[in-house]
Amino acid sequence: MAISRADLFRGRFRSEPVSSEAPQALEARIGAACLSYTGTDCRICGDHCDRGAIRFRPLGRGRSLPIIEAGGCTGCGDCAAVCPVKAVTMEAAVA
Repeated sequence: MAISRADLFRGRFRSEPVSSEAPQALEARIGAACLSYTGTDCRICGDHCDRGAIRFRPLGRGRSLPIIEAGGCTGCGDCAAVCPVKAVTMEAAVA
């Protein structure tokens, strides 16, 4: 049985029987604790996003703000796992 990294991260690998309900879709959200909001250049979440869903909008003077592209996030959680201040969280996707 092969286990994907995303399933392992989300805790889907269990010995108990899995319910028949479909798992809820997740999307990344960037909170106010993000280093880029405080003026520190940190792009580690964007570097780890394989889909390129996290872009950075330049503000000038070396500052930029992270933006999650609509529909681009797959909910893999790679960006949340590497955030040094845990500003990126995985939340229920808005339909």
